[in-house]
Amino acid sequence: MKIQIKILAIVTAALMLLPLLGCLVPKDTEPAAEPTAANGAVPAPDGAGTDAPADEAAFDKDAIAIELGDIQITAEEVQNTFDQYVNYFAYGYGMDEESLEQFMRMTEEWLIEARMPEWKAAELGVTLSAEEEAACSADAQAEVDEERDSLLCYYGDPEGMIEDVTLLTDEQKAEAIETIDGELAMMFGEGFSFEDYLAMRYADILKGVRADAYTALLEERAIAGVTVDDAAIDAWYEKELDDQKSEFDEDPVLFLDRQNGRSLDESPLCLYVPADAARLEIICIPADESAQDRIDENTLRMTELEAEYGALKLNGKDEERQAEIETEYTALRAETETLKTEQDGKASGIAKLAYDALNGGMTFEAAMDQYNAHDEGESGSYEWTVFTDGSETEFPALAEAAAKLEAGAYSEPISVDGDYYIIRLKEIRPKGAVDRASLGETLRAAAAEGLREEARQTQHDAWLEEAKTAAVYHRETYEMLISMYLG
Repeated sequence: MKIQIKILAIVTAALMLLPLLGCLVPKDTEPAAEPTAANGAVPAPDGAGTDAPADEAAFDKDAIAIELGDIQITAEEVQNTFDQYVNYFAYGYGMDEESLEQFMRMTEEWLIEARMPEWKAAELGVTLSAEEEAACSADAQAEVDEERDSLLCYYGDPEGMIEDVTLLTDEQKAEAIETIDGELAMMFGEGFSFEDYLAMRYADILKGVRADAYTALLEERAIAGVTVDDAAIDAWYEKELDDQKSEFDEDPVLFLDRQNGRSLDESPLCLYVPADAARLEIICIPADESAQDRIDENTLRMTELEAEYGALKLNGKDEERQAEIETEYTALRAETETLKTEQDGKASGIAKLAYDALNGGMTFEAAMDQYNAHDEGESGSYEWTVFTDGSETEFPALAEAAAKLEAGAYSEPISVDGDYYIIRLKEIRPKGAVDRASLGETLRAAAAEGLREEARQTQHDAWLEEAKTAAVYHRETYEMLISMYLG
């Protein structure tokens, strides 16, 4: 059992890829909306899903589907985003008119939200300077160049050994471009080239980069009036503390997830501990796995032999075969036990070296750096939090050892499923509200950021509602798209 600090991926519509070119090129403008229908501000398509079959040839991808001030969103943009929602949420399931209308509402809201910063900036007279525009262009071009190089490597070196485009020969680059041009031609028609695709990607990416730039300018306005006085900090503290109490008492593991870096949904500051918790510094020596494949093979074979032997024994058949199985099984078990002993001996030997080094005066920081795996130039620092009140379920052996240590002391090597750990108790955090006085200026900084984030979100939501109300929807696009899906 190895402790691994993991960041949980949030599977939302924001991670969807446009099914534009299959495995060739993913589109970068992913919907960031939550996978829920709009709240009613965007009306459902009128007359969607009629019985009359749609004429796909009559679909005009350049037609204007949504107008938001001077911003025009084309039918093709609507179709691409709509396809994403349908393919992501309805994959493998039948589609009905109600579901498709819901996907269309989600499509509308995503497209409006994506363009809202540019629209609101124009309304407020907020503009990008020449330097900011140049920076946006440079960022978009850098992203396109990176994608271009990645595709050239992928198609120029089918064996996947070359990751640096400068290592490709001119012949490999030419072959890659020819292959990409061929796939693009199948998708977009003859004459649509790799350069056309890159130009399309640049325009697409630039929209997102400029939206980010406008968002940053608008956020400055949104937080300009935020007051962070003592009263505001007190109010933020009380609300955040109540929220954390409710959340962590209901599911204490969420506290550990946040402390151990396994959740992106992190509060700015821990104000509440649901159970006595120990913050540990760790030296981890994983089990030697050089013989693991052989151990796994033996284990699988022994399982097969057990099944065969049991069937023969039950029916009193083929005593000669039973004897053969017993001999083979005994040999496999002996070999497996020997391999496991050798495997454990290597890890325990390294753990003993680390322990002896600590006893000889090596600092724990130096021992972590020497014995924990880490990339060159990085520290081997490794921290973890466990509950010490007996409720720890993931790493009870570490929790039990931590409960016996004084702050600053370290343990003897601890064996857990073939891995060895030496832990040092950094601190004990008692159950209950964290002592507010101990937070000092950290509390003020966290409260200030929390209040600013609340102001940003409140203003964003208000502006989004304004944008949805101001938008002009040309429903012909939606009617045709839904009708095309319904057949």
